Amino acid sequence: MVTDRQLSNLLVIGPPFSAKARQRLSEHFSKITHIESNSEPVSDELYAEADVIYGFPVNKIPSAKHVPRLKFIQLTSAGSELILASPFGKDPESKKIPILSASGVHTTAIPQHFIATTLMLFHHLQEQVVTSYVEKRWGGRIELLGENFGHRELSTQTVGFLGYGHIGRESARLAKAFGANIIVATPSGLKKAQEGYIIPGFGDPDGSIPSAWYSTNDLSSFTTFLSQSDVVLMSLPSTPATHHILNTTTIAHLKPSAVIVNVGRGDAIETNALIAALDQGRIAGAALDVTDPEPLPDGHTLYGRKNVILTPHLSGFAKDYYDHVVDILLANIRCYKEKKELLNVVERERGY
Repeated sequence: MVTDRQLSNLLVIGPPFSAKARQRLSEHFSKITHIESNSEPVSDELYAEADVIYGFPVNKIPSAKHVPRLKFIQLTSAGSELILASPFGKDPESKKIPILSASGVHTTAIPQHFIATTLMLFHHLQEQVVTSYVEKRWGGRIELLGENFGHRELSTQTVGFLGYGHIGRESARLAKAFGANIIVATPSGLKKAQEGYIIPGFGDPDGSIPSAWYSTNDLSSFTTFLSQSDVVLMSLPSTPATHHILNTTTIAHLKPSAVIVNVGRGDAIETNALIAALDQGRIAGAALDVTDPEPLPDGHTLYGRKNVILTPHLSGFAKDYYDHVVDILLANIRCYKEKKELLNVVERERGY
């Protein structure tokens, strides 16, 4: 008889599952079943005996009644919109089963991508690479850096963080180390401690780095935030509240010298408004790891621009990605067994 806090069966759906991961988890589970592909069928028996489901089980779990022993689902993604939109996510009975995101898995990788792409835009590195690597020539300072040739220094800039979760807080720590001024916009606009899974030594646990906090729910506050930002880092989830939060109206409040870096979800930016702002010189550039639509179609007008860096939603895929997710799963297993609050519980009403 399995007691309330015992865990016996782990069902892994989708992600790579190394021998190291199996060994790390074997002390907690007597049976571990790995379904290697999301397209591979899962038997009702495996669902019925699962205490924990780990992976990316989008459109896999038929309903809550199929998983009577399930204690929680640990996703391998920071986003949860796909499973919430699945038949299981829409099943009213499923609300009794916590869905845990992998928020925090990107704490180290994506902030480094943010720094790299921001510095590329500031130093015109993509233009220099095209000149030397593609055109195979030296290039000149005025040609590459403009009439008032020179690089922008991050130490003199104000970086505005639109969203201040794990990615935003570690990005703020890195930008602050370069000497940048940090400001933040969140729905409440209030200073807030970091929640969920935290890696010691990273991020901004107590929210002390920003010099000012603004509210995205107050248009005056939000536009003030935008008007002060030399760089806007977007690390937002995809929700009705974040959809097109940067649009024709709000982008108009940015400085002509401002750059946008989006590492969250593509639909947070109205693409046509972004293109118009770039075409008209109302912003200086953008680094987009996510787009709307995604993938961006071949030949799209955003391709080939010297002031736009496009990467195909790969900023978070570090070599050790799945090791980091197992760290989060193990932390939640400990929380469960010790009757502590689980980490990264998805709030279904908010969508993340």
